[in-house]
Parts: sequence; C-alpha cells; structure tokens
Amino acid sequence: MSLLVLDPVGGEGWGGVERWLWDVSTGLRDRGHLVTMAGRPGSAFTRRAEEGDFPVCEVPLRGDFHLRQTWRLARFMRLHGVDVVATKLHRGMRVAGFAGLLAGRPPVVAFMGLVETRAGLRYRLTYDLFLDRVVTLSETMRAQIAAIGRLDPARVAIIPQGIRTEVFAVPPGTREAARAELGLAPNAPVALGIGRLHLQKRFDLLLAAFAEVVRELPDARLVIAGEGRLRADIERHRTRLGLEASVSLLGFRRDAPRLMAAADVLVMSSDDEGIPVVALEAMAAGRPVVATRVGSMEAAVVDGTTGLVVEKGDVKGLANAMRTVLGAPDRGAAMGAAGRERAVARFHVERCLAETERFLLSLRREARP
Repeated sequence: MSLLVLDPVGGEGWGGVERWLWDVSTGLRDRGHLVTMAGRPGSAFTRRAEEGDFPVCEVPLRGDFHLRQTWRLARFMRLHGVDVVATKLHRGMRVAGFAGLLAGRPPVVAFMGLVETRAGLRYRLTYDLFLDRVVTLSETMRAQIAAIGRLDPARVAIIPQGIRTEVFAVPPGTREAARAELGLAPNAPVALGIGRLHLQKRFDLLLAAFAEVVRELPDARLVIAGEGRLRADIERHRTRLGLEASVSLLGFRRDAPRLMAAADVLVMSSDDEGIPVVALEAMAAGRPVVATRVGSMEAAVVDGTTGLVVEKGDVKGLANAMRTVLGAPDRGAAMGAAGRERAVARFHVERCLAETERFLLSLRREARP
C-alpha cells in the first residue's frame, strides 16, 4: 500500500492528531508499506517528516483550491502511486480531495475528533465531495460525528488510538534528573499541562485553578509545554494571577516522556477532546490524569481509579482534583500504577496499527477492485 499523510497545520502546531498520524506513518512504514508526507513548508510536521527520511511534498496551502498547489500535490500522488490519503481538518479534506481528482481519485480518510466536525452546507459538501471515510476513537464520538456532519455512521470507523507504552516507562533516577533539568525541587508537587496554546485547551482555566491550588500547597509547581498564538495572553494571565514563580511555560517540546517523568499529575482543562494522546502517555508513564469530562475522555481515564474527571469549565472542581492528587502522593501513585496497567493492556500502538492497516487496506481494495 502507498499511503500519503497530509497535515494542513502550519508553524509549530503539533497536537494529538499529529502524533496519531505520525505513529501510524512510522508503524506502517516499518510494516513494509510506502508512506509519504505532505504539509506546509517549514511546519513542525514537515520538518519532522524530512528528518525521518520520508518523501515530502511541501504544499503552501494558500487556499483549498489553489490550482498550482493542487497540480503539485496531484503530481506527487501519481509519482508515488498513492492508494489512500490520510489527513485532518476540513482544509486537509478539501486539498487532498481536490488534488485526488487529478491523481486517480485515491480515497481520502480524515483522522478526527468531534471538535473538527461542523454542521452546515459548506461542510456537508466537503464530506460528500472530498471525503470517503472518517477514523475516530470511540462509539460515542462516531455517533456525534455522524449526527453533526450528517454522515452515514458506516463511513465512520472506530480505531482506538495507540502509543508506544514502553517509551514512557520511567526508569529509576529519571524523575530526579528530569526535575533538575527543569529547575524543579525534588519534593515539590508538580502538575503538567501539554498542548497547543489554543482556546480549546483552556489554559486560562488551568491557571485560575492552579492559583487556588498554591494557596493550600505553596510549593506546588505547574509546567506547561506547548506553543501557539495565545502564548502572550497566557503569560499576561499568569502575571495577573501572581503565578510567575509557580508556573513555567516551556514552549514546544519533543521530550514528552521526560516531562511525564518529572510530573506528579497530568492536567487537562480542555473544552473539547477526543481521547487525547497525552492522557494515554501520562497513564503509560504511571502518572494520574486530572481532566475535564469532554469527548471520549472517560474511555481512557477511569474516574477515581486512574485519575479524576471534572465537569468542563469547573475551575473549583479542577482545583480540588489537583489538590487531591498533589496533596496525597500515595493516592496519586496508586492511580498512576492503575493507569499504566490500563494503557499497556488497551492502548498499545501495535493494536492500533494492526487495526489501521486492515482498515486502510480494505479501502484500497474497494477503490481498486
């Protein structure tokens, strides 16, 4: 099979779906399939693809139907005999689908969560004209995506996301070394937030909740890894709350296992999510997860067992959950151990890869009987 992965996100954007697509790409290549990449020039995804020795087509994405970029991408598809295109977001669907019309019409698959689904004629036309299938993470999300996008549920496949759980195991001594690198005290209670600095992630609520945490646990620290257009707003909010000494903004990082090793809990304050990869990574690292009850979060995080789940937008609930875990290290460790066991049993990447490979191969057979 020849798979093209098109990521339409520019700049330093690297979220859960990028990680999902990256694991699928590297895993399928390891299984003997041809995998190529396309994306914006200089984007985090494109740079990483080039570093990984994938054939790459740089596409400026000046518009969904820009004729020069469409011809460039179509020629790349034909050159590599692309059987299936995997992408995300509506721009990715339209760009891939339009170029595909000139390249023999390989099926286009969107890897997506509920946050990326839209109602309305424009989006319905996108799904009908340029999209063949959707891959999502749970039955709940399939039902919601089908209803919002007016899609036939048969077009929406469920493939639980997977991670390389062994990468996140924390060897002895790693926690202390990672904390020293980050300037964190050995015994400080440390919360970690990871994600794009985007409104969806609601880091403003996380900061507000953490301001309540430090009133009771003054040695507590919050470390946020991620980059985005809201960085300046988040920095100003941190200053208004008097948290300059308690909250560190690390920018974009590629060393998630190291960050997990340094933390006591991962906190997610999002308004929308699927089953976020970062939650699975925290579980694989043996760290409890405090998260909002959005998307299919509870398909990953078992409330009271592998972490604590609170209602979306509930600052006090988020603060109380963080205090509960950070203030009772033994309870947090027990939740982390249960999370590690669950991640290994249910969310290992090899399980995801096997299901994704079968699904994509079936699409190729349908397109080229």
